[in-house]
Amino acid sequence: MAKNIRGKRPCCICRKWFQPIAQQKERQRTCGPACRKELHRRQCEQWNRKNKAYFKNNYLADKLQTIDEEEQKEKSTRPPAGQQARPNHSPTTFLPRATLTEPILPMDIIVTRVGKTNAVIIEYQVFQVTRHGCSGTAGIP
Repeated sequence: MAKNIRGKRPCCICRKWFQPIAQQKERQRTCGPACRKELHRRQCEQWNRKNKAYFKNNYLADKLQTIDEEEQKEKSTRPPAGQQARPNHSPTTFLPRATLTEPILPMDIIVTRVGKTNAVIIEYQVFQVTRHGCSGTAGIP
């Protein structure tokens, strides 16, 4: 990093010369709070680009864990043996509404046929396919 005799250095964001705080000497890279915030934003963006799979894996694992916990609660709050619980046929959506694309999956039917855990996996896979799409058809006759 370029320095002059008086200890000033250029800000890594705006390139304006500044005098670093004495306690931070070699570690201070920005001239003020606005540039520090921009540096943080850039570093977070770079980290997110490198670690895309981190959040995808955590998202699916968290959803499946939530489903397991809900099923445990349902098992513990069953009605007495003589009474039958009415099935809930309301549409169930596990991903945020804004992320779903047309056509909307009939989640109530999928949940009753294959179960909640499999429905979450199916919805996640459909979401990934529709989000990323298949732009090229190479290899498909």
